[in-house]
Amino acid sequence: MIMQKLYCYVDESGQDSGSNHFVVVAVVNKDDQEELRKKIIEIENIVGAKKKWHKLRHTNRMAYLDLVLQKKVVSGEVFCAYYKKPIPYFFALVQATEKAIRQSAKEAYAVNIYVDGINKKEAKFLTNALRMSGISLPLVKSRRDESEPLIRLADMWAGCMRSALLKQKDARSIILRAKKEKYLIDMTS
Repeated sequence: MIMQKLYCYVDESGQDSGSNHFVVVAVVNKDDQEELRKKIIEIENIVGAKKKWHKLRHTNRMAYLDLVLQKKVVSGEVFCAYYKKPIPYFFALVQATEKAIRQSAKEAYAVNIYVDGINKKEAKFLTNALRMSGISLPLVKSRRDESEPLIRLADMWAGCMRSALLKQKDARSIILRAKKEKYLIDMTS
């Protein structure tokens, strides 16, 4: 039996005390990863957005997300969930990652999971927790946003969702648009 190969890039927002919610975003895709990276880097270069959400000016953030939506890069493959705090960070990470993979896997699969800045100990815990829930994966690996465009994409959506939950008007508007266009799948239950 041929197994479907999936790639999952995860980032979060809201661990700080300035937010009432914890947000997890997972980008789950089966396409050519290098081709996707090229598309994202092209968008980053056009709008000047090759940094994390909190390091960019507001206009660059919105221009980046607008262009991602226009070009439909990974449309329907960006999953988000938000949780009212206090909630253990790890629980939210496991639950959102598992839900995103289950919604993406259409057949037998193996998934490579990359989480922004996760340390080795947490990566082992996350690997074991996901395996216990029936997710088929080798090991969770760490990726830094500086080196991975798909992690930066997840970071941008996590930052935007957090801003929307904080009632920032432009962020709310782009999140609503992304949901309406079925680009962004909200898994919050």
